Amino acid sequence: MTEETRISREGAAAQAAAWFVRLHSEDATGDDWLAFEAWLQTPRHAAAYEWLERLWLALDDDAPAIARALDAPAYAPRRPISARRPERGITRRAWLAAGGALAATVAAGVFGVANWPAPADPGQTYRTAAGEVRDILLADGTRIKLNGASSLTVRLGRDLRRVEMADAEAVFDVAHDPRRPFVISVGDREVRVVGTQFNLRRHASATWLTVRRGLVEVRPRGLPAAAPARVAVGQQFVHRDGEPHAVITAVEPAGAFAWTEGRLVYQDAPLSEVAADLSRRFVRPVRTADAATAQLRFTGVLVIDDEKDVLRRLAAYAPVAVRSTASEIVLRRRVS
Repeated sequence: MTEETRISREGAAAQAAAWFVRLHSEDATGDDWLAFEAWLQTPRHAAAYEWLERLWLALDDDAPAIARALDAPAYAPRRPISARRPERGITRRAWLAAGGALAATVAAGVFGVANWPAPADPGQTYRTAAGEVRDILLADGTRIKLNGASSLTVRLGRDLRRVEMADAEAVFDVAHDPRRPFVISVGDREVRVVGTQFNLRRHASATWLTVRRGLVEVRPRGLPAAAPARVAVGQQFVHRDGEPHAVITAVEPAGAFAWTEGRLVYQDAPLSEVAADLSRRFVRPVRTADAATAQLRFTGVLVIDDEKDVLRRLAAYAPVAVRSTASEIVLRRRVS
């Protein structure tokens, strides 16, 4: 390796580390992600960033020991790093700062390691029963939290990572890989992502997508040349199959992600949407009795704990009566 090549690689590694820390911070904007995609068009930049992300995943298991080592005085003896999961006391922000600094140092010093090949995957289907929430870690480092009564199929190929999503809800935290786009087919749309985090919900021929980190592109399914709709941090994309246009609005992302913490947050939502969400969390399906009930609007927060308590609170907040049978739960507009 020539001196010029070495300096070029170290420069790309340092830039990759700077992008990594920037894009994983809470201050990252849609413009940052657009600039990042432009930076990735240089093959050496893309290779540097991919290598750094793989290093990050390798370091993840040693987060507590690495953070202690970085914070310790220079003269203090270093304790050996043990292979264990991050402790709860270390926040993601603290670990990102420490791990990012370490990854930048290592990448700048030893970048020159060959790229790791990504094995092809024949595809795997993940399903959850009503009331079940499942955490999934894919081979590429992508993390998925799958809500109840959901189904999706994942195929990790050499050139493309593809997900087929049926009636489901999931949070995706996608590992960046510029050589293998991550594409989700959902209804009559395709979602293309570049290392980002978002909540995607599919029900009754409608799709909701809410972005918490990064930038997401959505196109009509089967039309890769079509101009995409771009959904940035703090935006929600809503589309119904067959309609020519989607609606993109500014939202507080925490509301869409609240189900991962046992809460459902609504702002002027139809009761049919509430019933669909409850059906994912309860063994018995929840439905509205008629169109008039389905169109009732609901604003509030439902804590998902005991089924009876949830339904009691819903009846107290909304003008509905609850009828339970052995096979289902029916919501009907209450007549005063």
